[in-house]
Amino acid sequence: MQTAVLVLLLGGFLSGLHGEGDQSTPDLLSMVTKLQSQVQSLENSQAQLQSGSPVAFYAAFFTDTEEGNHGPFDIATTIKYKQVFTNVGNGYNAATGAFTAPVKGLYVFHFTMFGSFDPAPDAVAVLKKNGVKLAYAFDRSFSDTNDSSTRVVVVTLEAGDSVYVELQAKSYFYDYHGDHNSFSGFLLSRV
Repeated sequence: MQTAVLVLLLGGFLSGLHGEGDQSTPDLLSMVTKLQSQVQSLENSQAQLQSGSPVAFYAAFFTDTEEGNHGPFDIATTIKYKQVFTNVGNGYNAATGAFTAPVKGLYVFHFTMFGSFDPAPDAVAVLKKNGVKLAYAFDRSFSDTNDSSTRVVVVTLEAGDSVYVELQAKSYFYDYHGDHNSFSGFLLSRV
């Protein structure tokens, strides 16, 4: 705000000079007008971020061509939830499967993993923040063949922190019509 006041005062000063016949003043006045516009734009962006603009996403794994088991893989693999239903604030990236926090705040994340085994390895997925485990979703393959595991996590993130779901090595999950494997999150409050 102080910058905007300074720019306005400078603009008024230069406008006064312009009336006295200084030839370089129109160029300076044009620069000040442009600077005023840029400062206003920055202040509007900052106000929007601070005013509580919402941040939320909801995505599911399933697409029509991907019914069935996914995995097991030799290494832990980030699950890319490609069917994006909501992405307010554009924090979720379907190409990478990761959510990147646009602002510092308290966030809520939810993920569900579904297993349908005939016999197969256990299903283990992990919610991670910058590579560090936050929560596991786990299902052991026993006699029951259709199970799901859901986790909800509340965590403080800095702007730029990354959160994603990782399928653990030698594990897999099942998906079909109904979006049984999903990942979502939202900004609860700024801190």
